[in-house]
Amino acid sequence: MKDNVRFIGIDDAAFNREKSQKTFVFGVVMRGYNLIEGILRTDIMIDGLDATTKIRKMITESKFVGQLKAIILGSSTIGAFNLINFKKLYTKTNIPIISVLSTLPDEMKVKDALKHLSDGDERFKILMSNPPIQEIEYANQAGRNCKTYVQHMGLSNLEDVREILKISSFASSLPECLRIADLIGQSFKDHIIS
Repeated sequence: MKDNVRFIGIDDAAFNREKSQKTFVFGVVMRGYNLIEGILRTDIMIDGLDATTKIRKMITESKFVGQLKAIILGSSTIGAFNLINFKKLYTKTNIPIISVLSTLPDEMKVKDALKHLSDGDERFKILMSNPPIQEIEYANQAGRNCKTYVQHMGLSNLEDVREILKISSFASSLPECLRIADLIGQSFKDHIIS
């Protein structure tokens, strides 16, 4: 894979759980690890079930849709417990998906938290239908050895995931497109969407 391929990193904006019903989701399109080519935005309901559809639409209606080699997520949950269904997103975009996690989620804590939602069992089934979490090690562009956890769909094997992470990560274990999407999202900390 070439070093200058395009990836999109997707993360949500910070939100106030007591005051906000919606939050922004940002997509940062980067070539490799060092050239931002675009920033996309949509909004989703906090604890809703519209993240998969909204992210798909944000990507497929952009000028980048035919150029992206991977969708890189920070988790399969976004906007609290708004779940991303990997199979639906991959089927609708035909773009491989990688979710990058710094720590393993505690399945029992997630299941307990979902009990507070009326459709918690349905949401847990969506989470369990996503690909399994795997540990991966790779060297980023700065030469630092990184260890993280990933879920992936649409890629042949973990070697393909490793190559994408190596190309897209500079000084940390996070791909730059995802790191920048997170920074943009954090800047909306006190913003409330009406």
